[in-house]
Amino acid sequence: MKPLTFTNNKGDFKLSQAENISSLYFPLASEIGLKSAVTPNLGGDAKINQDTFLLEPVSVDNLHNNRSTRNFWVRDNNGNVFSATGASAQQEALRFSDKEEKNSVEAGFMWHKIERTAANMPLKSTITSFVPRDENVEIMLVTLENLSDTDQKLTAYGAVPIFGRSADNIRDHRNVTSMLHRIKTTDEGVLVCPTMSFDERGHQLNHQIYYVLGFDDKEKTPKTFYPTVETFIGEGGTFTHPAAVYKDIWL
Repeated sequence: MKPLTFTNNKGDFKLSQAENISSLYFPLASEIGLKSAVTPNLGGDAKINQDTFLLEPVSVDNLHNNRSTRNFWVRDNNGNVFSATGASAQQEALRFSDKEEKNSVEAGFMWHKIERTAANMPLKSTITSFVPRDENVEIMLVTLENLSDTDQKLTAYGAVPIFGRSADNIRDHRNVTSMLHRIKTTDEGVLVCPTMSFDERGHQLNHQIYYVLGFDDKEKTPKTFYPTVETFIGEGGTFTHPAAVYKDIWL
């Protein structure tokens, strides 16, 4: 493991190339129920309890191969694509080479920040994640810095796949429970409210709503949404190489 650099006497630290450390994750939580985990590539999950997972449940043993993660994509006018979390097929292929992107993690008590410099465009990203003390919401604050002397026109994509059900449904009725999802888009984001919550022990109406919302620094809302996995990754695509981003597909 690379050495930690403590930045103050409160336990805050910084770690370079943290994505190359296996099984590394950091906790985020509120005082009223939400418990999240984030990795250097923003993998991990978010849940209130065993039956209420916003993101797909994971364990430390599958953090390295799970692709259903929080992500933030950027595409420029020349077709260059950059993942601010480093979770793209292209960026993963650069690991352990002399072209590996510079990245680091800073973290402290219930906050987590990743910085990354793109290899294929003059751009630096910073993503700060935290959970407010008295709210069951996870905040993902993204900042992009232009490293060139000229303006860049970029298209940004927030990509956070909603699991929206019990951890038991990873192995129990996963296909059926996915068909029970009822999806609604608003000006701010995507809402998912499954009609029922059930397993082999019984069935009951669901009243939990799972959602992902987005705003820019001027409180402007997204221009469009990809409310299902299929519309985002496209035919033959994956979460690390989504057609919506690489083929510039708008709904």
